[in-house]
Amino acid sequence: MNSTQKNENTMKSAQGSGSSTDRRKRSRVLDAEVGQSIRQHRKSAKMTLQGLADRLGIAYQQVQKYETGVNRVGAGRLMEIAEILNIPVSSFFETGHDPEGHSDGEAVLMGRQLLTTFMKIKDPQKRKSALTYIRTLAESE
Repeated sequence: MNSTQKNENTMKSAQGSGSSTDRRKRSRVLDAEVGQSIRQHRKSAKMTLQGLADRLGIAYQQVQKYETGVNRVGAGRLMEIAEILNIPVSSFFETGHDPEGHSDGEAVLMGRQLLTTFMKIKDPQKRKSALTYIRTLAESE
């Protein structure tokens, strides 16, 4: 076996199971999920795209690319974002899935959207009615 063949075999064993196409696809999905998480955490902190970009010392377009998954967020940059948003870095990574196949991250995002929308209801009676309706929906599952 020549050195080229040894290098190829070493590369193959280092890659593990699954095709490189599958790994790239999973990586892109994760990049997009992390980006969505950044966006949700930024919005929850009531910070604008420009505000986060200014704190990071980068153009808002770069933050936008992170949030859409177009550009991958490096570990150091992710740490900076977490510090600015005052959250643990781990909060960007959701690994569990519910029975319907939604990620924990998606459920958290939906919960935040629900809470944000609910808080816009000023009438206490309407809030109570909304809560009763949501409980009824949950119990019927």
